[in-house]
Amino acid sequence: MFFKNEMLRGAGESIPMTEDEIKEYIKCKKSIFHFAKYFTIIGPAGEEKMCLRPYQEKIVKTICAKIPDKNNRIIMMGRQTGKTTIATLYILWYALFHKSKTIAVLANKASQAEEILLRIKNAYIKLPLWLQQGLVKWNNGEITMENETKIFTGASSSSSVRGKSIDLLLVDEFAFIDDNMAEKFMQSVFPTQAAKKDAMMILISTPKGMNHFYNIWTKAVSGKNSFIPCKIQWFEVEGRDEAWLQKQIRDNGEMFVRQEYQCLCGDTKVNIETDSGIIQEVSLEELYLLEQEHLES
Repeated sequence: MFFKNEMLRGAGESIPMTEDEIKEYIKCKKSIFHFAKYFTIIGPAGEEKMCLRPYQEKIVKTICAKIPDKNNRIIMMGRQTGKTTIATLYILWYALFHKSKTIAVLANKASQAEEILLRIKNAYIKLPLWLQQGLVKWNNGEITMENETKIFTGASSSSSVRGKSIDLLLVDEFAFIDDNMAEKFMQSVFPTQAAKKDAMMILISTPKGMNHFYNIWTKAVSGKNSFIPCKIQWFEVEGRDEAWLQKQIRDNGEMFVRQEYQCLCGDTKVNIETDSGIIQEVSLEELYLLEQEHLES
């Protein structure tokens, strides 16, 4: 066994599969939602299998959406909404069922990225052996699988991605990167994406004022870049109602809550034409909500 760990499948190790396991493997490969049934998280009561909440399904559907010229995703979420859990689920599913891919997990600090990789490992080790890939490398900063797909971590700097051909790039808490560093980082990333037709970048963060993350978000909402936007409102999270919101305001202050929980990071106005032909001025926040209502109707 790999590293003498009976819970991990080693490179070259053959795992016999029953007919039912083969059927389950195919279902997991076709659907990340089916795969989620095997995904273990640490809940309030300890380890438990993941049960996707409606807002989490919304994020996964956004990531998996196929829209021409919209390869990238920008996801705005408040505090304590399970950002890392969703990112971990998608990365692990993508790595297991896509051959010869390079996945970069980056964050404001390298330690944050390593924490995400640790969560990926914890979920991986709980998978049944027949659902795992054989492991070639398994260390603090990298996982390499027998299908030639690898996951590596680093800080969100231009040096982390320069010269690398990356298929899937996750940047956690992108809004908290320094503006100058973020600009240099994006300038390094886009050339690596251009070399890969299906390369995807996922920026996921709580907002932090009107900075680089806000600029990418506003362009995404108005359809002016390659990013598909997804925003999780505070009230979409189970257990959060008006009483909860008012308590947060009392405890932390309104400005803190507006940014950290309500994800309100600007009041830029744009003009839109209504169905009746009337030109109406709305905030980008209002525009996003209108577009969501249109998609759901």
